[in-house]
Amino acid sequence: MATGNLASRLHLLIDPCVRQFPEREEVTLPTKETEKDLLLSLSQVLREIQSWRSEISCDSKAVESGEETVVDHDESADALYGPDSIEYLCLERVVADLVGLLGMENVHVKHLAGNILVEVSGCLVESGSQWDEFIRLLCECLRLAVIYSCPIPAVASETGFGSLDQCFLGSDVLKCKLENANWSTVSDIFRVLRNILKRLSQEDNEELFDVYLESVNSTLAKVPWCRLDTIFSHQHGSGERNFQGQSGNSEEATVFLGSFVQFLCSMVQQVRVVEDSDDFEPSYLILQKTIELIPDLLRWCQPKLKSQSGSCMSIYLGHKLLVLMIRLTDKSKIKCTILLSWLQYLQRDSQGFLQHTLTKFKPVQDCLEGSPFFVSLSDMEVNEMHSNHLQRLSVFLFLRCSFTLIYSSRHNDKQCEFDCRKKGMAEMFKWIERQIPGNMFSDHRIYSKKNVEFSASFVRLFMHEDDLLFKVLLQLLSVPLHRQELPNVEGGSLEDEEQITLFRLSTLFNPVRLFCIFLSELHYDHQVLLDYLISKDIGASCAEYLLRCLRAVCDSWTLFVEFPFEGSTDAPSPKRRKVLPETSEVEQNWRLHAQAFEDAKDCLLSLQNSVVKLHQKKLFPYNPEALLRRLSRFHELCLSHE
Repeated sequence: MATGNLASRLHLLIDPCVRQFPEREEVTLPTKETEKDLLLSLSQVLREIQSWRSEISCDSKAVESGEETVVDHDESADALYGPDSIEYLCLERVVADLVGLLGMENVHVKHLAGNILVEVSGCLVESGSQWDEFIRLLCECLRLAVIYSCPIPAVASETGFGSLDQCFLGSDVLKCKLENANWSTVSDIFRVLRNILKRLSQEDNEELFDVYLESVNSTLAKVPWCRLDTIFSHQHGSGERNFQGQSGNSEEATVFLGSFVQFLCSMVQQVRVVEDSDDFEPSYLILQKTIELIPDLLRWCQPKLKSQSGSCMSIYLGHKLLVLMIRLTDKSKIKCTILLSWLQYLQRDSQGFLQHTLTKFKPVQDCLEGSPFFVSLSDMEVNEMHSNHLQRLSVFLFLRCSFTLIYSSRHNDKQCEFDCRKKGMAEMFKWIERQIPGNMFSDHRIYSKKNVEFSASFVRLFMHEDDLLFKVLLQLLSVPLHRQELPNVEGGSLEDEEQITLFRLSTLFNPVRLFCIFLSELHYDHQVLLDYLISKDIGASCAEYLLRCLRAVCDSWTLFVEFPFEGSTDAPSPKRRKVLPETSEVEQNWRLHAQAFEDAKDCLLSLQNSVVKLHQKKLFPYNPEALLRRLSRFHELCLSHE
């Protein structure tokens, strides 16, 4: 199939379909018959483009296999796709027509138009022509749609533009289709960009991905975000009136926020970070831009989180904001001042999840929405299940930001003018005080019991989500072991108070203690550990955790052998495989360390045997030699202990 004139062919295919609807006002409320005809036409267009893409893909494979030859174009062929060329103008019209359909109220028409845009993208990728121009045009539509959705005169100094007219610079073809855009249109463009991103992730083409990131980053940099402050600000009650009076209904704005945060989450997840990348790499620039947008997103979403607390949209926004910040900490070295601001947000505004005392946490049976078990839950249980999820995310993000400030060498610089490490230590101190008040530290027996209760509740909180469980357990391995004596700080200095915080962290998150509790929460079932290890999603994380914990156990053997299991360790666990007999109240409240050690030993040695057998049969998904060496060392210590 010839691909040199693909844009003009697409235009000839799509133009008759939308020509009967030249003005947006005429399609806002079409008749049922007109609506039906449009849906049928769009469905035919979608199928035709999909068939073109298949043909182009087959031709490309034939060229790669040598069955066909590629005809070289002369230098004048580059002019075929220039900004003034017929092909470019046709592509511009195609994008304008399809994005214009996103402004319709009929959800089926919007859905089909979005799918066609995604297929056009795929077709251009396969053909190797004009995809760069296509994604830039689509991003330009996004910029214009945002500007037209909030028609508020902006002060030039605030927007960063020399004059208001500069905001509206752009193609007349695109502006004609977007002059009546609203937040629903913006949400749909984000949805299309996100679906294109998913397709690109399957292509494994770094060059295309870089063009995508450059286009999105350039667009985000050009959008006058201060306009959205006026729209989404609810101060003095003016924001809601402004929004309703000029831009539709508040539900559209809330959906826009959800779509925007969802899009950023997906994009950050796909970004590949290279250690030696410079500051001008597309991946670095888009991460920095996203980090810059976080304060704005939190400010815009906060009224929704407060006014709609407990609603589906409130839960969704809270979830996506936390996931976005967590992914950014995975991908980028964030400045200490930004981490500190996130800590303060979590303490102050994160729907109060950090205020919850973990020792009062009780396991709730989690299940997927739509499953037969989900419908049997009461509304209270469903809300509690969602709250537990958001609490996990909040606690994990809080710990990651805090530990980065407290323990990371790059945030331990004494020359930091903002004293971020000390402030991070202060935020951590507040959280620990809320969990275990300081007066309990004076009584060693009470303190030891509360320690184990907290650690057990902490592990139990994360047991329902395997990916988060191993992320947080690996994060806690960064806590260094501290001296066992509690420092006396009566009348002490600030340095002594810091030592108190470090001491409490090292005891609350002692890696050997957490590992013992982790095994007990699994009821020492080695099959669950084996499932973790061979899992495609968390196998690597579990293997790393076991390797590092086994090393800590071997280095602190006495602590592992004599660890006192106070508190209930036979509480119902979501990871429990074996049906254990009922235990007495005494056995539930106290588990003797001798029996606990034997159970832990049997669990790990059974795991060793299972891994060895699978490895001998070449059924283990990766090379477990390093893990087996650690388990062998553990076995040797067990034999010497006997």
